[in-house]
Amino acid sequence: MSNANIGWLFYKEMYKLGDCDEQIAHTVAEVLKISAVDESMNAKESFKLQTLYPGLLIGSGYSHGLSNNEDVKIGFYFDHTTGLPLIQGSSVKGMLRSCFGLEFGNQKDKYKEEKHEYIRDLMNQPDLDVEAFAKDIFEGVDSDSQEHEKSKMKSIYNRDIFYEARVVGIENNKSLLSKDYITPHKDKPCEEPTPLKFIKVSPEVTFEFSFDLKDSQFATAQEKEALFITLLEEFGIGAKTNVGYGQLEFLLTEEEKREKEKEAEKREKENRAKRKEEEKKKENMGLSEFEILIKELESFKKKDNNMVKKIKEYEGIIEDIEKVRKIVESKDGESKFHNRIMKHLDTLT
Repeated sequence: MSNANIGWLFYKEMYKLGDCDEQIAHTVAEVLKISAVDESMNAKESFKLQTLYPGLLIGSGYSHGLSNNEDVKIGFYFDHTTGLPLIQGSSVKGMLRSCFGLEFGNQKDKYKEEKHEYIRDLMNQPDLDVEAFAKDIFEGVDSDSQEHEKSKMKSIYNRDIFYEARVVGIENNKSLLSKDYITPHKDKPCEEPTPLKFIKVSPEVTFEFSFDLKDSQFATAQEKEALFITLLEEFGIGAKTNVGYGQLEFLLTEEEKREKEKEAEKREKENRAKRKEEEKKKENMGLSEFEILIKELESFKKKDNNMVKKIKEYEGIIEDIEKVRKIVESKDGESKFHNRIMKHLDTLT
């Protein structure tokens, strides 16, 4: 059953025997075992995002389910041909469009100004006309004609195209789908709710988002792609995003992962050095510069080039050369460093 059409199982096979507990339970179990993926579209622009916990819910508006306790009570969207979950291009476009504050029908977006400011910040363009930018992307309005009373529409070949997002990978060969429950209280919060079973795309499933984007006076195709990645990561997609579903994470290549790990290690090293320096400053608070030098020389395990540098760094404030000599003589180390330090201290007498 690993290559079965999940959509057919979910909407047809499940009810082959009508309201039958055994058939419904068996089919749900089969649906949750499947670990199939789709092919890449190889579109002009594409990127991969991976679902985070608790997963992704798509097609919840479709009707599904009998009164049977074994049944799934909320619908789900599957591609008719492959039977696999996918996020329709119209859904991707609609989600991204909502981030720009465009009017929907005659309904204005009350957060329009805040959304415009956010897009300007992401694009690093303080004077960007976000309204015109959005109409150029989502409505195909020619940016050169927007100042006129009658806007000119772009040719279909010159518009940005939004394709469906396909499942192209599953981490560690896990199941593509998993079950979950919601417990709606409706208008009686004090009564015990009835849990409703539904299915979702599991965490760690990779979707490939595909586009055919065009350069415009506002942004290049690559800049639009980078913007879309940020918006999808920031706001998620699908149903119930307000309670954590539909959250996505940009999927890095192995090389990009290594680079990110190197950057993280470098930042951690810099932070450790900074913390060490701050701790040293606290410990040395109230000490004279010479006392700080003595303390640092005593901390050396052996005579080395670092000790030579330290003595030269503090040479102008050395008050007791003999005390420094005694510390140097008490340390192990190569004779060349010993001789170099002693010769330098002789020049200070």
